[in-house]
Amino acid sequence: MTTEASSASPTEAAASVPEVRGAYVDQSVVAYLLYGVGAVTAFLAVALSLSDAVAALHSSVLAVGLLGAGLLGDRLDRLLGPRRSHRLAYVLLVAASVCLATAPAFVVTLAGAGMVGLGTGLLLAHLNRTLTRGGGTLARVRMSRSALVAMIATLSVPLAIGLGENSGLGWQVAFVVAVALIAVGFLGSRYRTEASVQAIAVARRLSRGYWLAWWLVVLGVSVEFSLVFWSSTLVERQVGISLADATLVAAGFYAGMATSRVVLSFHVVSDRDPVTLMRLGLAIALAGTLLAWATGSLGPAAVGIYLGGVGTGFQYPLGVAVALALVPGLQDRGSARLILASGVAILVAPFVLGLAADAADVATAWLLIPALCAAALLLSVPVRRARSAAAVVD
Repeated sequence: MTTEASSASPTEAAASVPEVRGAYVDQSVVAYLLYGVGAVTAFLAVALSLSDAVAALHSSVLAVGLLGAGLLGDRLDRLLGPRRSHRLAYVLLVAASVCLATAPAFVVTLAGAGMVGLGTGLLLAHLNRTLTRGGGTLARVRMSRSALVAMIATLSVPLAIGLGENSGLGWQVAFVVAVALIAVGFLGSRYRTEASVQAIAVARRLSRGYWLAWWLVVLGVSVEFSLVFWSSTLVERQVGISLADATLVAAGFYAGMATSRVVLSFHVVSDRDPVTLMRLGLAIALAGTLLAWATGSLGPAAVGIYLGGVGTGFQYPLGVAVALALVPGLQDRGSARLILASGVAILVAPFVLGLAADAADVATAWLLIPALCAAALLLSVPVRRARSAAAVVD
């Protein structure tokens, strides 16, 4: 690890204010479209007469697109330059929006979902790199504010769909909003810098400490998306209320995520050791998911889901900041591989939990989520050691 760190370039200066604002716009586009695919899947199923299982393939293909971005993002930056690959991502997202909004055939909407995964993955790699440049507390504050922007964008998806349906224009209105966001982001791409290409050209192997932090991100995202996919089902089964009411209770997860990310956006909190904050979040998420599992009452279930969101909200922004701080000079490659981590988690975790639910029941399968929290807590021990060994200065 010491050998790898010694070959790194000096720490770069933090991103400028225009670059950061552009990254926040990128984050809003990413969150809106990533969650948008899931939100319109039911409408696509009706429009194309798809079964639930076949319609769910849209989310799987989206995750595959993220995997592609994680494997190819830094290579595209080297081939085209960061600014052109950034604009390519936006072109892909425009094409994806057209495919999903028009929905002429299943293969077309499937391609649209894949392009959403690839395009948002490329943007994620760029915005993570921009917001964490320079490292330290400022990087963690910017990542946390970016995550809060993502939450706001996510919550706007059902509002856009509801507006379209109630006005008679249809759910496709959601993609009109998406194209408007894409246009703003595309115009902001002029602030992208080409300097990071040099870091890619001289990059060597990512450190062992980075890969430990990478797995910590995988576990954190796995917890997040397992809760996203299965919270309402658990509440419905455990409490005995309608799925519609259970979905309202499960919305507490997003409120919890927003709470933790507001807290992290303040320097006084983000100045704390990030691994300690991640551990605190994991402990809260573990307690919350166990509470939701153990109770048969509405109030405690709602509190448990909310606490799951609070604890999970710490994981991604801090995990990304920790991982990239462990590879000074190699952040472009590291940022791209972190998108791979998200793709793996989104593709595998909800699916495995679904298989477990089919094999046993939802309540039993749910215990995999606190088990993931416990595994992440254990993994945080070698991650902290890696930070100490690399002499990371925050």
